[in-house]
Parts: sequence; structure tokens; C-alpha cells
Amino acid sequence: MLTIKLLREDPDFVAERLAIRNIDARPVIQQIISLDTQRRAAQTEADALTAEQKKMASRIGKLMAEGKLDQVAEIKKNAGESKEKVKALIADQEKYEKELNELMVTLPNLPHKMVARGEGAQDNVLVREGGQIPTLIQGALPHWELARKYDLIDFD
Repeated sequence: MLTIKLLREDPDFVAERLAIRNIDARPVIQQIISLDTQRRAAQTEADALTAEQKKMASRIGKLMAEGKLDQVAEIKKNAGESKEKVKALIADQEKYEKELNELMVTLPNLPHKMVARGEGAQDNVLVREGGQIPTLIQGALPHWELARKYDLIDFD
């Protein structure tokens, strides 16, 4: 499976390599990059709000010690609103992550650089062939029929 990092850093390379297999991946790659950007923005904002909540919590303790209850109430109100926003951002982040994963699995692995351009197996180029091709006796059975004949595998 391709990594989001590769798609983010070099989308043209990925699109060109997949074009060898006659796959126009540019629209999917752009959609993946867009979703990843949105997911990362939601995560950054949620992290910033969480850090702010921690600061508010420490300020509440100090203000309580000083007896400033009116400021404590205001900070608690802001903290509650902040928590709701963090929950919404995390939900958005999970939604983006799910959509991102669904798109990522639609992209096949990149073909090797030696793979020839083509539409199917007929366009493949024989690079090398090793060993001798065995000549079978007339009436030789394929392995699956031998397995059935000698009851080696239960196909049912």
C-alpha cells in the first residue's frame, strides 16, 4: 500500500508510475491530499485547544487559591465550550481519516520501473527466462487434478 507521505511529497511521481498501468490516479491523489490536509488541520486545532484547556485548568487552581471565583466561573464556561469544540474536531478528524483510508485502498502499488507500458498481459515484455521448460508426457494431469485423484486435498 502506498503511504500518505509519498503521495504528499511526490504526487506526480506516483501518478506517472500508475499511468504505466493505464490508471489515471491524479484525481484520487488530489482528493487524498485534500482530505489529509483537512485531517491534519483538525488535529492541529484540537491539539492547540487541548493545550489551552490544560492552561485553563492550572489557572483555575491559582484563581481558587486567590479567591477569585467570578473569574473561575468564566474560565470553566470557556473550558466547557472548548471541550465541545475538541470533540467536534476529533469527530471530523475521524471522518477524514475514514474517507482517506477508503481512498488509499483504491490505489494499487506502484509498478516496478522495468514494467513496460501497456493495457494488459499481452503488452508485457519478457525480460529473461530461466531453466528448461519441461515437456510433460501425453495425458499428464495438472496438480489440482492429481490432488483430487489421490485424495490429498478436500475441495468440498
